[in-house]
Amino acid sequence: MRKLFFKLFLLFPIYFIAQERWALDTESSYINYDADHFLHAWSGTNNSVKGVITGNKNKFQKIAIAMLVRDFDSKNSNRDNNALEILEVLKFPKIEFFSDEMEMNNNKLIINGEMNFHGIGIKKIIEADINFKNNKLILSGNFKMLLSDFKVTRPSFMMKKMDDLIILSYKLHFTKL
Repeated sequence: MRKLFFKLFLLFPIYFIAQERWALDTESSYINYDADHFLHAWSGTNNSVKGVITGNKNKFQKIAIAMLVRDFDSKNSNRDNNALEILEVLKFPKIEFFSDEMEMNNNKLIINGEMNFHGIGIKKIIEADINFKNNKLILSGNFKMLLSDFKVTRPSFMMKKMDDLIILSYKLHFTKL
């Protein structure tokens, strides 16, 4: 009994230290996309991102990020409404990313996970700059995505389709729970 108590006393705190949870601060986080057409470029921002990450400053175990497609704002309501129709938002309302494979490398977090968009899940490796400031964990960076990978029909204007490549940039602020 004494050995069991000793093991529980020693291992119980270690288990919880390794499983710290950090919740995404929606007020200060965003995900942005940049898109191009030969006539003009534009971007849209989602300020309603939800998410959680588990782990501690030395090792993170899991991350889950989710957002609604309708929450992206390009500052052009006509373009946003057309995008919602093309992206079939009633059928595929969310964009999700999940990973349980993460590795710290200096001030970078290499995240090997799956992105689910437009009803299709694709493996994606995302490299994030990692900072700890004022008791917050901040992940930031950018990555590229092809709309054709997710079977998105690209809109055309003047008989020319928009570029297949979009660039996503993000800044995610997490607060320890």
